[in-house]
Amino acid sequence: MPTRGTPTRDGKVEEPDERRCRLCLEGEGDGPLLQLCACRGSAKLVHRHCLEKWRRTSPKEDAAYRCGQCKDHYRDALSLELLRARLQTERADGEGTVFTLNTLASELQAQGKYDEAEPLNREALEVRRETLGDRHPDTLASINNLGVLLKVKGKLAAAEPLYREALEVSRETLGDRHPDTLTFIANLGGLLMAKGDLAAAEPLCREALEGRRETLGNRHPHMFTSINNLGGLLLAKGDLAAAEPLLREAVEGLRATLGSGHPDTLASIGNLRRLLVRSGAGSTHTSIASCSRRSPSLISVMAALFACSAIVCMYVFCTSFDE
Repeated sequence: MPTRGTPTRDGKVEEPDERRCRLCLEGEGDGPLLQLCACRGSAKLVHRHCLEKWRRTSPKEDAAYRCGQCKDHYRDALSLELLRARLQTERADGEGTVFTLNTLASELQAQGKYDEAEPLNREALEVRRETLGDRHPDTLASINNLGVLLKVKGKLAAAEPLYREALEVSRETLGDRHPDTLTFIANLGGLLMAKGDLAAAEPLCREALEGRRETLGNRHPHMFTSINNLGGLLLAKGDLAAAEPLLREAVEGLRATLGSGHPDTLASIGNLRRLLVRSGAGSTHTSIASCSRRSPSLISVMAALFACSAIVCMYVFCTSFDE
């Protein structure tokens, strides 16, 4: 990127605060400058047409659907268009399709197109069972992916045997503390929570959290999702005293690691807000002053929670995360 004293293509010297597209290095004369990914600083602005050209022509495999710098997914119609075209070409040429099948299915699922994603997930799983066998880590990942999709679609009974198969084989082949195994433990716990079987879900949620604290440390996003899951479970059981510190830790950690607008952060905020309402701290009849006396940091937490209330209402109470 140009820096102070560096001539640009038109011979001008760019000042540090001058707004320019990170791809063509031109300003707003060529169109609005937009932030279309999570990049920061001088790399965050781009012309939409420049980015589209880059995504269509770049030799990089992931350019079609995510930023090459920050790895943020675009989650847009162009991602689907380019991935569909790639899959069609791979099929016609007789090339391997599993990577594109999984990527396109993931994009469709992220954009709420569950019915279109399901046959792709099933095809990817079938291919991996045939080529890699039932116990290969990639096969287990495909089993998990299909289970996650079915759970999102509300097909809990169909998702459960997939989750259990992935977890059982992963424990046997990878061990109890492997990251994939911990993901499958967390996902099965979340599924059982969704079914209302809190007694069966709790030991799994605790195991996932304990394993992630040991293997990932205390600042990894996956560790915070496990904290949220256990906090949400305890909240559903009515154990507000045990749930509150966990949900506070989850909100603070997810904000710090993923940002305030990330879906996981918003879901965690939803859990904490509901807890505060149930405990009386979030009631409209409770004054801000009394909230602040209850906890030194509660006043700022409450302000943020109610500011987010219009967004949080989209998320299910006691939300747990699938991975």
